[in-house]
Amino acid sequence: MFQRRIESARPSVREVRERQWVYVPYDRLTDATGPLHALAPENTGIVMMEALAKARRRPYHKKKLVLILASQRHFALEQAARGVKVIYEFTDGIFADGLTRAHKAYHFDSLTMMEPAEREMRLDVAEAMARGVPLRQVEDTSWLSTNADFDRVYGAAKPGAQKRYLMDRFYRSMREKTGILMEAESQGKAKPTGGQYSFDEENRKPYRGVPPVPRRPAYPPDEITSEVMRTVEELFPDHFGSTTGFDLPIALADVESCWQFALHELLPVFGPYEDAMATSEPDLFHSKLSAWINIARLLPARVIADVERQARSGGIPLASAEGFIRQILGWREFMRHLHRVTDGYRNTAVDQEPPAKPRRRDTRAGADTKPEPLPEVGARPSALGASLPLPAAYWGVKSGLNCLDTVVAQVVEQGWSHHITRLMVLSNLATLCGYSPRELTDWFWIAYIDAYDWVVEPNVLGMGTFADGGVTATKPYICGSAYIDRMSDYCAKCRYNAKQSTGESSCPFTALYWSFLDRHSDQLGSNPRLSMPYATLRRKTVEERKAFRVRADKAISELAGATYPQPS
Repeated sequence: MFQRRIESARPSVREVRERQWVYVPYDRLTDATGPLHALAPENTGIVMMEALAKARRRPYHKKKLVLILASQRHFALEQAARGVKVIYEFTDGIFADGLTRAHKAYHFDSLTMMEPAEREMRLDVAEAMARGVPLRQVEDTSWLSTNADFDRVYGAAKPGAQKRYLMDRFYRSMREKTGILMEAESQGKAKPTGGQYSFDEENRKPYRGVPPVPRRPAYPPDEITSEVMRTVEELFPDHFGSTTGFDLPIALADVESCWQFALHELLPVFGPYEDAMATSEPDLFHSKLSAWINIARLLPARVIADVERQARSGGIPLASAEGFIRQILGWREFMRHLHRVTDGYRNTAVDQEPPAKPRRRDTRAGADTKPEPLPEVGARPSALGASLPLPAAYWGVKSGLNCLDTVVAQVVEQGWSHHITRLMVLSNLATLCGYSPRELTDWFWIAYIDAYDWVVEPNVLGMGTFADGGVTATKPYICGSAYIDRMSDYCAKCRYNAKQSTGESSCPFTALYWSFLDRHSDQLGSNPRLSMPYATLRRKTVEERKAFRVRADKAISELAGATYPQPS
């Protein structure tokens, strides 16, 4: 169906010669900035493609594949409706194969594209150029910051150097550069609106059912998206999750509708509960639009401008607006620069974990089975020596830990969960147990619809697991059961007792927490941000420490002992 509809936009030989051509990859689906914004539609053509080798590289969540492929196809049809000519290619190989074939067929004088965001796409582009495809890269103006902005704050990176990058400095610099949520003083120097750069302290309330969470709009798949869903199920039956219940916005009008709902119904209440976790309301007041921002269906500059405007008019409280803006203007931009300057942690002086040992492959990799280890394509920093294989619980096998099982079930169903469940449940458990940071990173990359190398690698290898040894975080983000109990309702419905530290019925998180600190005291004991927990640990008796280790070891053993069910 899609091929029939897009065929009318294919150019003639004369139109190939007369028009300017732009290569649009899967993650830059926008005409609101960049080359497509600057060119008149009647003088423009685009090249797009689907490369099966990319989709097969990892068992990506089926909903992620549907989101990307359907968005590509809708974008192609939207451009055709503007008068842009479209060459839409399909290849069994990598993008370089498709680009090479398209160039041989159409003989482009030049193909312009914005600099790729993903490292893997940069490698594909380099390969295509080596084969003679005349690709010309220009600055990716969908970002809010430049390389110079980042280097001005931290200085130029030197390969192999153990440099530290703390996000707050960069965030303040970007606020000052852009003027976002800033006020001019009489002397001409700007100051932050409300007198401070961050209102994070105000945004840490647990959610207890009030206020009610507005019902999110659903977007039933149209014919184009339905065709993609059938294709994904046919071509990628062994991938994670399923396409069942897919109701995400794909057409640009639906993405806009979803953003307006988030802006007016969710973000006014977002801030206080952004760190809360709730079983019955797993999404709470989060916009859930990171996946669309990461493929440029929504531009970060636009959403920030909308939020700031609402904050200044009183529609969104300042703490909620600032918390949302910090995630995009601060953290998102910071992560992509960190990935750039470290080359995905390939050029840092951090100890690397050994390569993964081969394991027998189950023939079906989904909610309840695990695929074979991925090819060695990513850095494996492990400053704390973590290298245990990720257990079956991350692939949907019930562990008995209600927090973990609840979050994993949501990820299997949606391909998404919010940032605190990612950090303080999934990454926290992996850090405490000593699971391979690389395996956890690849799992996030597979399981989440918004995961790309530039965002998932620094987030998980850095903040999530402290595998980078403090390149981007001043301490490991870890906790025992007390934090999870305070910020969620998971513990009340769990078979383990969050109030108990040791014993058969105790929540393993507490023993894992103290055992982790004990085990890594040589590396972390002098960290000033961990001075209080280490002071508490030193007051515990030898018998108490031993009891923590016994309980922690038992929990790790039980999680490792769960088997991946055999495919039916």
